Formats: sequence, C-alpha cells, structure tokens
Amino acid sequence: MKLHGLEFPDHLLYAPDYNLWLREDGDTVVIGLSAYGCAIYGQIFAFTPKRDGWHIDKDRGFGVVEFAKAAASARSPLSGTLLASNEAVVRRPALINQDCYGEGWMVRLQPDDWPSARHELLSGEAALAAFAERMRLDGFDPENQGVQALS
Repeated sequence: MKLHGLEFPDHLLYAPDYNLWLREDGDTVVIGLSAYGCAIYGQIFAFTPKRDGWHIDKDRGFGVVEFAKAAASARSPLSGTLLASNEAVVRRPALINQDCYGEGWMVRLQPDDWPSARHELLSGEAALAAFAERMRLDGFDPENQGVQALS
C-alpha cells in the first residue's frame, strides 16, 4: 500500500498517532518507525533505547530518536516488557531511514495484554486513512524538499 509515495506494507499493524508499525512475532511484538515517521523526521542520527527488561507503559517512551533539529521520545502504543533493542540500529541509526520495515526495526516487546492492545491498532485501508488524516493535520507536503520520501 502506498500513500503520497510512502510505503505501508499491508502485512503489518500500525499505530498512526505514534508513527509506528508493529509486527506479531510469536508471542512478542516487533516495533519500528513507519515510512511517514522517517519522512517527517528526516535523517535519524541516533536511537537510544531503554534497557532490556524495562517495563514500558502505554504512551510512555521506549527510547529517544535524535534527528536533524531535535529529539523525540519514541512512545509505545501498548504496555509491555522491552525484551530487546535492535543493536544494529543503535550502532547505525541510518538503518531506520534505509529499511524502516526490515533491518531498521527498533525494539521487541512482550505485550502485557496483546489481544486488547491489538484491537487498538490499524491495518489495511483503515491504517492508510488514519495516516492520510494525520498527514493532513500535520500539513505534510510530500513535494517539500525537506521531506525524505522513501522508496
């Protein structure tokens, strides 16, 4: 699925308000920054995750993302225990920009209540519609030279 030139793989779940994607992996969840998140942040210079084993409450940060002009807390759309951070991304944060849906994943969580949390996430056309509305509210202009459209 594409929206304004940005890819949103249809096999993933999305939390548009957090600019994140989620992928079920057994009884754990892998989380990463969406293509839209990459586009609005631009080049990512650092990702500093919380420590493995840390319990993350919903809406609380699982790490800090540093980009050209600022830093932002990467907030979790669900509660759970941080099982692992992507050490490759910690060493080379540009992986997030280069392959946000693959090698650029950020953290793996053990959700507290995955069945309930899963119902709050979006997929398919519902996810695209939510990202389109978020882009509209953000005043996102994919033609802006300061925006990094990923292909």
